[in-house]
Amino acid sequence: MEHERLSETYVVKSREESLAASRSVLTITLIATIGMAAHGFAMTLTGAVLPQIMQTFAIRETAAGVILAAGAFGFMSGSLLGAFVIDDFGTKPVLLAAWSTVIVSLAAIGVVQAYLLMVIASFGLGLGSGLLETSLNVLPTQIGGGAGLMNIVHMGYGIGALSAPLLAGALIAAGHSWRLPFWLTASVPLLLAARSLTAPLPAAPKIAAAETERQPVWSLLRQPMVILGATALLFYVAAELGVSSWIVVFSLKRLHLPQFMASVSLSLFWGFILIGRLGQGLLARWLTLPSLIGGGAVLFALALLGVGLSSSGELGLAFLALAGLGASGIFPNIMAHTNRLYPRQIGVITGTLATLACAGSFAVQPVMGWVAEHYGLSTGLLGLSGCMAVVALAYLPVLLGKVKPSQV
Repeated sequence: MEHERLSETYVVKSREESLAASRSVLTITLIATIGMAAHGFAMTLTGAVLPQIMQTFAIRETAAGVILAAGAFGFMSGSLLGAFVIDDFGTKPVLLAAWSTVIVSLAAIGVVQAYLLMVIASFGLGLGSGLLETSLNVLPTQIGGGAGLMNIVHMGYGIGALSAPLLAGALIAAGHSWRLPFWLTASVPLLLAARSLTAPLPAAPKIAAAETERQPVWSLLRQPMVILGATALLFYVAAELGVSSWIVVFSLKRLHLPQFMASVSLSLFWGFILIGRLGQGLLARWLTLPSLIGGGAVLFALALLGVGLSSSGELGLAFLALAGLGASGIFPNIMAHTNRLYPRQIGVITGTLATLACAGSFAVQPVMGWVAEHYGLSTGLLGLSGCMAVVALAYLPVLLGKVKPSQV
């Protein structure tokens, strides 16, 4: 009898522990996914109202590119800072710092009247977003998620990025200031910061995976796998954020769409990224991640070529939808493909990838502005198509078997 009671007690305790673990995984997945939605909304908002920002501060494309580059530089800084803090202290302090910085920056953008202050506020928003990018990409790996979970979390980003242009376009069409969406958005991170404060987030990677050998940072960054992922993300994010930042201006000036439809063009791009991510987890069961990354890069490159050469709104929007499908799985699949090899140093890996990813945007944004001002945005989009061709070429040695699986 005593043995039976002990056995029943053990079973009940095991069930309770299993249920608690499941609830914890669900909570962390929701924090990461909803956080990504808010992150995507905030990151896309500036591009959605860029024509109004240019009008308010009486600037042209090159000066607008400086505002975008300031945000990209802030993103790089936040990603790199978060990389080293997470491995030693966990994601919670980074998430709290990230949301606080995003709230202050969004509120500042809603009130600044001088161009220089707008540049500084854009840097602050990028800094908070970089901290978010690293921490939110670490969480799925820490709870044992692969490419499927990473794509689910990044669907959150797609929902936010899809919603921002629609809300901004609707408010502007109704006669409201372009600043209103920033004020409204500032309240959302406050709720997410409060939830992150009380949630049972995973321990620091160096503690959680203590049995795994921890490599010196410089040795880690020289691994072929890390170099491959960083190179691909450098050019991919240059193209993705280039589209997100400039497609509304392109739709107004080149495709001659009305204001609301120009905003919808950006939502269309992110809407098809979202649709593509729905299927990425399923495709990963039959196809390797490098083949999904390489194939997506080819489709994205060809579609951007079509957008840049389009002269009608219908044709341009059709190519833009294809561009979204091509882009859909590239970022989350590269993250999942790289992170799973280094469980004890996910912070450094994720932060390094995110930092180099945004370095592409930092370099491209002012160049896009200058090219748009002197040669037109169509030329700029053709350059972004070239960036995606580099991503496809980066994964070609893997697809041809020139790099061994152990190396990638």
